[in-house]
Amino acid sequence: MKTIAFLPTIATGALVASIALTTGCSQAPTGKSSGNADQLVALEKEISSLKTKLANAQSRIDGLRAQINSAGPAVADYGLSVPEILEELVEIKMTSENRRTVQRRINFLLESLVEQGQASVPHIREFLNKMEDIDFVVQRSDEEGRGRGRGGRGGRTSMSFEQAPSLRIGLIDILKEIGGSSAEAALGEILTKTARGFEVAYTAKTVREMIGPDAFREEALDAAHALLNDPVEVSNPNSYDRNAKRYLFSVLEMYNDQTFIQSAQGLLVREDGKIDDTVLDYLGDVGKEGAMDTIYQAFSSGQVTDRGDLADLARAGVKFTGSNPQANQMFKEIMSSDEYDMRVKWQALSEMDEAEDEATLQVRLNLMQELQASGDDSTDKVVQMYTRQIEAKINGEEFDMRKEMRSLGTDFWRNAFGRGESGDRGSRDNNRGESRRNQPTIVPAP
Repeated sequence: MKTIAFLPTIATGALVASIALTTGCSQAPTGKSSGNADQLVALEKEISSLKTKLANAQSRIDGLRAQINSAGPAVADYGLSVPEILEELVEIKMTSENRRTVQRRINFLLESLVEQGQASVPHIREFLNKMEDIDFVVQRSDEEGRGRGRGGRGGRTSMSFEQAPSLRIGLIDILKEIGGSSAEAALGEILTKTARGFEVAYTAKTVREMIGPDAFREEALDAAHALLNDPVEVSNPNSYDRNAKRYLFSVLEMYNDQTFIQSAQGLLVREDGKIDDTVLDYLGDVGKEGAMDTIYQAFSSGQVTDRGDLADLARAGVKFTGSNPQANQMFKEIMSSDEYDMRVKWQALSEMDEAEDEATLQVRLNLMQELQASGDDSTDKVVQMYTRQIEAKINGEEFDMRKEMRSLGTDFWRNAFGRGESGDRGSRDNNRGESRRNQPTIVPAP
């Protein structure tokens, strides 16, 4: 129910009476009596008096309104309390017809929470602890839905928004804007309770911006580890929920957490023999050279057969060539074996000139110069091209790689990367959602 600020009876009565009298007295008198002139003078005086009384009454009402608004922390503009604002946000519905109007209303309601400051925090905290959410998306009718495909759009991994995509994310932003110890505690509580990977990542990003890079480190990492090891099923998942694993690994990268490396090693190769590129990115970015053994073992195990996955492993491992013996060995095997096609060899070669220090470049140059001619014209020409590129880099000379590539001609590249009998890499399995269980943490929009 809305909180209604009742004005004292005297003030309200004075206002109503004044308006009525003013309205009645403003009418011109009728009739042709000789006393009309005197009557008009008397009425004008009465009107003037009533206007004064009206102004005084209005002034008193405005003063009482100001007192009510300043006294009650749960009262907002237009009489909306914080619980009422949250209730309206939960019930709000956005369609293609009212999208702009509703979005403006959402922004106004969220801003109203900010204006009430610390008084909003307990109510926001209470709502967040319900583990319910409302997506701020256009709700289409059945007819509209039948006219639209459900095509395979990739999942989103961004955490930057012009408009909050859901109520919970909007409230996290509000807590950040309000600030203070109570708001920080409410955000920390989210990390210990939510089962949504995206929410863990977004909250961790928020508290780090508010407090510092190590803010709530333990809580964020504990949440990420738990959900990676034991995912929770999210009822009515949105695109952010479907990419929960990517967001959880982004939390590990935020805090440069290396304590999960051993667990991640066991997740690199999936049961179907495909590489989980999210895990591979984490191992390469956070584990760095310490993950080289895992990358090399996956590459040489024979379990991974997809050439796109092999190329990704080559990229991840060969970047340590020149400083790591396993990476050196991996490069030699790639370039000398007929098991790996030109795509995998190209990926390995394209990493070789990425180093900046001369010592590493020299080791890489030596490795390439030691390669024996393969007998394959395409491979040998590409090796020669990258060898000259590294030599030029060591000597501080310019080398136009694009010009060299163009000089080989279109037919060369078509033949070099031509498809064999099983040449198609095949589409990656983008549905990375494992079997999930336990409690839902999201409810559908009404």
